[in-house]
Amino acid sequence: MMYGLRNMGGLAVIAALATSTWVSAARAQTDAPAPSDERAVEAAPRDEAAPPDDAAPPDEAAPPENAAPLEAPTPDATTDDAPREPVDASEEQREGDAPLPDEPPDQAEAATRTLSTTMLPARPAFTFWRDGDDFIKPVIQLSAMLVAYLPHSDTTEGLAARVSTLALARFGLEGQLFGFVTFRSVFERNFGFSLARNGPVGTSVWEGTASLQARENYLRLSQWGLSLTGGIFPDPASLDFISSNVLDGFGMDPYVRDPLLVSGFAQGQGVMLRYGWEWLDFGLSYTGGNPLTTSLAFGFGGDVSSLGTLFTAPLRALANGIPGSDIHLNTITPSFTFSHEIVDLRLAAQLYFVDIDVTTDADASLFGYNLRATAQVKILGDMLRLNGTFAYRRNEQVEIPDVTIRSQRDYEGFVGAGGVDFTWEMLSVGAQYYFLTSSITDMSSLTNHYINVAATLWLMEPYVSIGARWSRSMAEATPMAPRVNATDSFIVSMRLLI
Repeated sequence: MMYGLRNMGGLAVIAALATSTWVSAARAQTDAPAPSDERAVEAAPRDEAAPPDDAAPPDEAAPPENAAPLEAPTPDATTDDAPREPVDASEEQREGDAPLPDEPPDQAEAATRTLSTTMLPARPAFTFWRDGDDFIKPVIQLSAMLVAYLPHSDTTEGLAARVSTLALARFGLEGQLFGFVTFRSVFERNFGFSLARNGPVGTSVWEGTASLQARENYLRLSQWGLSLTGGIFPDPASLDFISSNVLDGFGMDPYVRDPLLVSGFAQGQGVMLRYGWEWLDFGLSYTGGNPLTTSLAFGFGGDVSSLGTLFTAPLRALANGIPGSDIHLNTITPSFTFSHEIVDLRLAAQLYFVDIDVTTDADASLFGYNLRATAQVKILGDMLRLNGTFAYRRNEQVEIPDVTIRSQRDYEGFVGAGGVDFTWEMLSVGAQYYFLTSSITDMSSLTNHYINVAATLWLMEPYVSIGARWSRSMAEATPMAPRVNATDSFIVSMRLLI
């Protein structure tokens, strides 16, 4: 169709040239005024391709055959009447169409989007509807893993090693509408991998929901640097900088998920207000409801009832498949992020306000906080990335079984982490280490170590990859030794990210 229009445009220019030549010849024989040549050229469409180099310019009449040749302009002379340079067809088409899709994300951003998307722009690739800057696209994230699991115990003999096949799938929609609305709605089929539940079993109940669960469902309104987000979303300031090579399971295996949750990764139902200026972002998020509405409940230490911690107590109080509703949690998180081509920094203070029994006013309310900082340094462009994380938490406890009295001893926890990524074209290698320690009383403590070493080969960057990873966890506890004090896993994976 466009080819036919260009031919018709070319014919229009040739017709104008022929008319101009005929009028010039007629003017030489009569005194009648000729129509303006410039108006004839202006009547032709502006977007048409330029005439061949050997044709006369469209805004000049062809000279008579016996006329003296005109003096050629100097090479650097420029006039408004100069003919247009030939335009490539694809460029000419782009001028009237919507902007082309943005460049695809790099490897690190593509992997990070499996954990958090609220601070990263939606990439309009694979869109099935687009109008200017507005678009709707599918979200498809698939990971297939072959996992060899080897538990080690000093107290329990006969723990069996095994090999499991795991699959994780996410699907949904995301997009941008009306120039200021961004949305994302994604569901997940979890692959079931927990060190506390005999390793990779292939199915799970995670955070109080079935194997199929709502991963992200949020709406964001943005204008003048301000953004307001509501729904189920991750707080971007709560995400540790982490080796992208260990995210072959989208951060859902226990070697990555457990330390992230203890460090303070916040994903749940809430609202978030952010303001961005240049390299800086300031944020404030709030979540209120049952502790299972947010992943922040996982890191709150100590028992809040006879049924266990803030995370486990609602699960153990199931009634007709519904988690217990006696506990109410409010969290407020002010945050600050700095993003630069060399250094990235995220700071957050997560504040907990817990009502452990909403059916009575006699219970003790609990307060806690988690102060966290995570940073990343990029060297040689994005070829080498170094990351580090620090988090310190402290929260009040109750004197079980009397929930009306606060304990004299607060729960304390510390997280330290470091990692590295090295990328060379399609190949990337990386490692990540986490150290976690906590204490409930002066006589009890728990220390965990998590090590991940991984390599990724991108078959189609940044959409398709295969990877291999070795992961190890180690646990030490007093006064009672843990049932499983160490595990090793060897993981082979392939993943698709759209």
